[in-house]
Amino acid sequence: PISESRVDEANARTEQMLQDASDMELSVDGSTLIVRVINQSGHSLPTGYPEGRRMWINVKFFDDAGTMLREDGGYDFVDAVLDDSSTKVYEKLMGMTPDVASAVNLPPGKSLHLVLNNEILKDNRIPPPGFTNAAYESFDGAPVGYTYADDQHWDETLYDIPTAAVAAHVTVYYQTTSKEYIEYLRDNSPENEEGP
Repeated sequence: PISESRVDEANARTEQMLQDASDMELSVDGSTLIVRVINQSGHSLPTGYPEGRRMWINVKFFDDAGTMLREDGGYDFVDAVLDDSSTKVYEKLMGMTPDVASAVNLPPGKSLHLVLNNEILKDNRIPPPGFTNAAYESFDGAPVGYTYADDQHWDETLYDIPTAAVAAHVTVYYQTTSKEYIEYLRDNSPENEEGP
């Protein structure tokens, strides 16, 4: 039987698995902070259904008084809005080609429709250890719009350090589904007795 303690145990295992999926290394080169995210899992990071699943880097720079000077990759936890303009987001974005879109009377391009999507528009997810471009191209799993060298299972992002900064706090966030995807489901689900 399902009990609250079994649910708590399952949640703890899931949290540990997510923590074990990647490592992060920070280094400084002059006035540049280098954030390296390393995939320690056996699949692209993040993995799973691409609709709404994403991972991003959040960097906060502080002065010697503890005042935040700048934030890159900000996320509003109340309104569930990600600051796309300053954020390195790892994700796979799908879409519909014009022929499929025309057949179903929908616009071509980026789409959150799992069943109708037939093309990859972006895939910059971090490959797993042992990655080779040839192997991933053989099953249409190669990065799209991004490049990883053979055997590269990490990615680096560079941040200019503000002049007065003496500290940085860096977090890699993982999200199983985005507000955009939930709103898409809400707005595109047929109504029934239980509601939309």
